[in-house]
Amino acid sequence: MKFMKKMEIKYITKCAPLLPEKKDLVKAKLPVAETKNFWELRGISLAINQGEGIGLLGTNGSGKSALINILAGHEKQTTGFITMEAKVNLASIHSISDVNLTGLENIKQAVFAAKLDEFKANHLINAIINFSELGEWLYRPVKTYSLGVTARLALSLALYVEPQLVLIDSLLGAINLSFFKKVAQRIDNLKDRGVSFVIADTNVINIERFCERTLWLQFGQAQDFGATRDVMVQFEYFSSWYQALALPEKNEYLAQKEHERQTFDVGTVYEEFKVEQFKHGFTRKDEPRMRKAFYKDRGADPVNLAVTEETKKAAPTAHKTKKKQRRKLKTFIVSGVLVLVLIFLWAALSHKAAVARTWESVQSTFGKKQAQTSSSSKKNSLAQSQKNASAAAKTSAAQASSKAQASSAKAASESSAKAQSASASSSKAASESQQALLKNTQTINVQSGDTLEALAEKYATTVDKLKAINKLSSDSDLKAGDVIHVPQ
Repeated sequence: MKFMKKMEIKYITKCAPLLPEKKDLVKAKLPVAETKNFWELRGISLAINQGEGIGLLGTNGSGKSALINILAGHEKQTTGFITMEAKVNLASIHSISDVNLTGLENIKQAVFAAKLDEFKANHLINAIINFSELGEWLYRPVKTYSLGVTARLALSLALYVEPQLVLIDSLLGAINLSFFKKVAQRIDNLKDRGVSFVIADTNVINIERFCERTLWLQFGQAQDFGATRDVMVQFEYFSSWYQALALPEKNEYLAQKEHERQTFDVGTVYEEFKVEQFKHGFTRKDEPRMRKAFYKDRGADPVNLAVTEETKKAAPTAHKTKKKQRRKLKTFIVSGVLVLVLIFLWAALSHKAAVARTWESVQSTFGKKQAQTSSSSKKNSLAQSQKNASAAAKTSAAQASSKAQASSAKAASESSAKAQSASASSSKAASESQQALLKNTQTINVQSGDTLEALAEKYATTVDKLKAINKLSSDSDLKAGDVIHVPQ
């Protein structure tokens, strides 16, 4: 598939004459040549990127179809430039080439016009037939088709015959839901492959579904152009405001806007173009040529062409400059490598001489050290023997001391064990006596105001016994809420 390189329109206007009735001309006593003009479009500019969807949003009569027809090449703009490097497919109610032919004949005619080989052409015809699902309507003249069937055929042709830039003019609302889903899937697949779309519709849902950016047209002028969601919000604000107007206010507003379309001065658009010229370095000497390109030639943007030509001219010079820079860089690198090699050789020779001198010094030093080592070794052996004798004496004394310490530690351990045994027996006796005291007792909750004397009298016992059972020392240890033991 071939991809769209560039698509841009700038300063597009479209003027059409108003055709009043003959009786109005007679009353006004004006010749036909002096009838008023009607500006369908007033200074539209936009650029389309590869794989992008552009929405054209606006009320009926805002200029969407006029712009679509200019992009498709079916109409010529009054002023402005179109830079087009893409094959354009149009899907509209009027895009079928010959309504007197059958649907199948129109499909074959469109495929053969693409100049494909026979195998690809037959394959493409079958793909369009299967996608359109026209059935028996394929063999009927297109002029007998309903709006929905015509929309199916137009969309199928536009989406399959070598699409690069597809223009869809208010057809998505004419098809049923199942076919809309097929069209939506096909559009998404084509966008992923780099095909661009311009979709004109009055339904904001269709615009939001397929378009990343949107141009809002109103009375032939661009009201807003940007991210689809942002433009839709502004369009909805306008729609709400317009619907809230009273009928006289609506009529006054529409009359004012229609008057602006009739009295529009195209020179204001040319002034914008002049500003762009001067920004790119053009002078007043270039203005006659630019004016001719704006009003008469109306082809590709001359400013962009000039910039492109300058870029092409500058390319060889830049290439030569790069060559020179590469040569200089190569010479510099070679010189640097040679210098590094020389430095390395000098360093290697210097290192070799230094190593030889060092080796001689090491040998002489080693001989002297050997002589010193032999004399000092004798002294060391004598000192070592003396140290060994002294260490042996110390070791025997330490062994005797350790034996004495071991015997004393054993005696201390035996006495400690006896003390622990005595303590354990006394603890056991105390525990048994406590258990004997608790035998045949019951637990009670101490109430506020209870004393040991009162409780002893109540449970037929003595204060000392209560203290012994509960390990109490006095009445102060007795608190309300405590649990104590008393005889049963």
